[in-house]
Amino acid sequence: MVEVTLYDQDMIALEYVEFGIKPLTEDANTEDLVTRAADKVKSLEDIIGGRLVYPGMSFNWQELDTKVEILSTKPTLSGKSFAKLAFEALREKTGYQFKTVGIATPFNAVLCIDTSGSMKTTDVPVQDIAHAREGLKDLAGDSPEVQAFLNRFEEGKNVSRAEAAAMAVLLYLAEKVGRGYGEKVGVITFEKEVSEMTFLNSDTGEVQPFVECTGREKALGLQIISTHVVDKVEEGGTLTDMGSALARASDIMEEFGDPEKPTMLIMLTDGMTTSGPPPLKILKERFPDRSRLVIYSIGLGERSEIDEELMLAIAHYGNGSYRHVDNIRDLLEWYGKLAGEFAVVIRGSE
Repeated sequence: MVEVTLYDQDMIALEYVEFGIKPLTEDANTEDLVTRAADKVKSLEDIIGGRLVYPGMSFNWQELDTKVEILSTKPTLSGKSFAKLAFEALREKTGYQFKTVGIATPFNAVLCIDTSGSMKTTDVPVQDIAHAREGLKDLAGDSPEVQAFLNRFEEGKNVSRAEAAAMAVLLYLAEKVGRGYGEKVGVITFEKEVSEMTFLNSDTGEVQPFVECTGREKALGLQIISTHVVDKVEEGGTLTDMGSALARASDIMEEFGDPEKPTMLIMLTDGMTTSGPPPLKILKERFPDRSRLVIYSIGLGERSEIDEELMLAIAHYGNGSYRHVDNIRDLLEWYGKLAGEFAVVIRGSE
């Protein structure tokens, strides 16, 4: 017997929904699944727009040959809570996000790191990162440079913003190596000048502005990154040119030679752009097609020193999100998550 009761509670107005998508069949096309979901979002809105939703709800999206599950919402739905899914209202607020469930999506990445003089500031507390540090030390093997760098991160002490950023990049690279897909990662540092890190291709002997995340390249990549970011800060001036960094990121993406593969761009800064072309102007000129792109921006350090309005605008343009962090644990957790997850956020038009 089925018991039917009247739902007499107030309907919850959702500000954000995270959709998990996975193929319905083993032979379904999983290539660029998140990107294709974003392209066909109108058909999803036709299926479920205006319906009542609840925690863990799932349904089939036949046009994409996928199963869709509601993974999380803001506010959180719990127990017997229901909400009406209004896509137009969602887009005007935080938006909604697609991510894959149960399958991996290989993607390349470009990491942009602010190395202006303020990144020397030693105000990032080291806490609860012993597991990550030891994992990186194991990966680094007998590289004395990397081991010495990682030994700086003693529990309870502070490190510079540059050291914290460098360790986050190391962790990102390590996670990419662990995935085993040979994904390409470029690293750009910027202050008044913009510089990209270069790596030697062990097969061709050529120098390239990215590292291919395979096991044999890991020691070389870790050693180069651990010294480059911190050294660049020592040389860094007082100006910050985010616009030129974004332009160079676009160039590196072309050099990846994988136009069909999704790409993630992460912009980390502790301040605001003070030199060079306007970042949003560069984004619109150099990244007109955002169908296979996601941009995350990260503010490190004092919020009052960061142009968070610009960071939000950069992330929103790139179908991503902005996050502020002030300790290394949160920074590493965020970079570690981003290394293994390509997800896009759908919002209203700019």
